[in-house]
This record gives sequence, C-alpha cells and structure tokens, in this order.
Amino acid sequence: MRRKVRRRPVHYVTTNYHDGAVVACHPDRKPSDRKLKEDGLRIDDDLVFREFTYGSGEFAQWEVDFRIRVSDLLANRMNMRRTVRELVLPELANIQAALADLGDRLARIESALAGPQNSQS
Repeated sequence: MRRKVRRRPVHYVTTNYHDGAVVACHPDRKPSDRKLKEDGLRIDDDLVFREFTYGSGEFAQWEVDFRIRVSDLLANRMNMRRTVRELVLPELANIQAALADLGDRLARIESALAGPQNSQS
C-alpha cells in the first residue's frame, strides 16, 4: 500500500525593496513556533516569514548579471501594476457604480411595496 503524500505549504524568504517590490525569493522550511517567537518573525498571507530589504542605492554595486535580472523583474512588476490600474480598476469602478444603482433601485422598489401595505392596515 502506498503511503499518502503529505503536502505542506511552502514558506519563503524574500529580497525586496522598501516599496515591497520583490526581486528574489527562495523557499525555506517553516520556522518552528519557538523560532518565530524568539526572532520576532511572523508569517504573512503569502507565506513569507523573512524579508531582506535593500535600498535603491545598492543596485549599482551588484554584478551586471544580477542587475539585468532585477531590472527585468522590476519592469514586469511595473507593467503588471499599470495593467491592473488601466484595465481592472476602471472595471471595478463600473461594477461599484452598477451596484450602487441596483441598491437605489431596490430601495425604491421596497418603499413602493411597503407604501400600500401601510395604508391598508
């Protein structure tokens, strides 16, 4: 009989800039509860438990290959943010306006239905 595979979530250590742009990430074992408490770590929603933050001034000191890789990652991040801002946010605003309109219409219908009942009582 085959052993059941035990699936555990993967936890991460990241390298990022102060604005939250992650330029590197690697998996690591989940730290024990004792280690979390001793080091004052917390696990966020993305299962990241440790972050190493760099300033933009350190970029020029890195090796060329690493700078090229980081530049590509940051460009992808910027393009994704622009895409969300241009394509998703306007649609969310439209949905929000439509829901507000539906709420107003529902309130009018409810008041119209409640009106005649109050006069019959």
